[in-house]
Amino acid sequence: MAGKQLITEEDVRKMAPGGVLRLDAGTIATPAALDAAFARGIRVQHGSAPAKNCGAKPAAKTRECLWHGMLERDGTYVVQVVNGRARVSLLTEAGPVPFGTDSAQEHLS
Repeated sequence: MAGKQLITEEDVRKMAPGGVLRLDAGTIATPAALDAAFARGIRVQHGSAPAKNCGAKPAAKTRECLWHGMLERDGTYVVQVVNGRARVSLLTEAGPVPFGTDSAQEHLS
């Protein structure tokens, strides 16, 4: 699709939980879409950075590394850990934006 692309809450609800929503230049997401992404554990990636795997073992399926994503983007982050799962939000002028989730098992897989 040429030009701008709009990602809605419905688009995010169709995604697999724990996935990655890439917002490249020209792609915007509604606030409801970002809320749905956070609730479903979907990491929001701004730009087109390559996927990284932080695990010590090679994985058949490479997933985004939440912590590398934070280190690649300056900002103020809030990390909440509940039941061994980290949820990260990026603080913006418009308020917190869901950034991603991770757990020890996912991080090392």
